[in-house]
Amino acid sequence: MAARYDLIKCINASPAYKVWKLKVRVIRLWTVSHFTKSGMKAPIEMVVLDEEGDTIQCTVKDIFVPIFEGLLAEGNVYVVTNFGVTLNTIKFKPTRHEFRIHFKRDTIVHLVQDSSVPLNGFNFVSFKTIHAESKEDGYLVGKYFVKLIYNACV
Repeated sequence: MAARYDLIKCINASPAYKVWKLKVRVIRLWTVSHFTKSGMKAPIEMVVLDEEGDTIQCTVKDIFVPIFEGLLAEGNVYVVTNFGVTLNTIKFKPTRHEFRIHFKRDTIVHLVQDSSVPLNGFNFVSFKTIHAESKEDGYLVGKYFVKLIYNACV
């Protein structure tokens, strides 16, 4: 029997005891060095993608970085379980998902070889939509790059 995985679009914050099981590809990974505390590693931020092309942001807090830093890499596919889910209330958001994932001390991450998860995730929107969004929305998009191209072509 094939393993069953949850989809990113189904992730929500309730019930609190739900154990999610995702199969995802890390499509972007970076550290946030300006949040580094003395003697701690910089937190890790990621955007992951599932087989349906949906994305969600994941965070590894500084205290848990030593557990995961050698394991996580862009482009790899992982099965991830036992993580927390919270509302995505950060100021700048690399995904439009309402929630975000945070790794815990006992989050389980297994590297898998699986080509069913796409290499990239794109969420194309019209220029009109990009132009209409306010700077306060906080979504990280190619807004300013697109604006430069638009201004150069007008």
